[in-house]
Amino acid sequence: MASWENMDINLDSDLIGEIEDEFIDTTGLTISPESLHSEFHSTALHLTEVEMRHKQVLVTAGMIPEEHVSTIEPGMSLKWMVEELNGRMNPDGLSIPLMGVDLGDFQVLFNNDERHINVKLSIKDGQTETFERTFNIPKESMKNEISAHFINNRLYLRW
Repeated sequence: MASWENMDINLDSDLIGEIEDEFIDTTGLTISPESLHSEFHSTALHLTEVEMRHKQVLVTAGMIPEEHVSTIEPGMSLKWMVEELNGRMNPDGLSIPLMGVDLGDFQVLFNNDERHINVKLSIKDGQTETFERTFNIPKESMKNEISAHFINNRLYLRW
């Protein structure tokens, strides 16, 4: 595996569109099934309890099913990591809140392999150990080069 390279983090908010406030119109015949499914999932509050209990069982069982699924479907691993950090997935990237973290307290590293771009998020928290999460982005899902932006204590990764 190639060595990790440091990713430049841009602080210019003009480069990021207002993705947080996007509204998906789910009326008419031109809406995609994926959008309808996403809207249903976000409004089906009864599924939250089922998901919580499922995660509890997986944690109790040593998360072996999650590890297996993440090797078969890497996008699920990314989704779980973003949810764990109270982040948000977007069609062209993700955003993660880093409240109380300064620019000098974290690092975003990346490296390439044949099929993925591997990204490592490393956050220093004073006296405690460094918090790290590693995830990969399938190259076929990338439209642009990966870029990092830190705006209003939110880390935006776009690709």
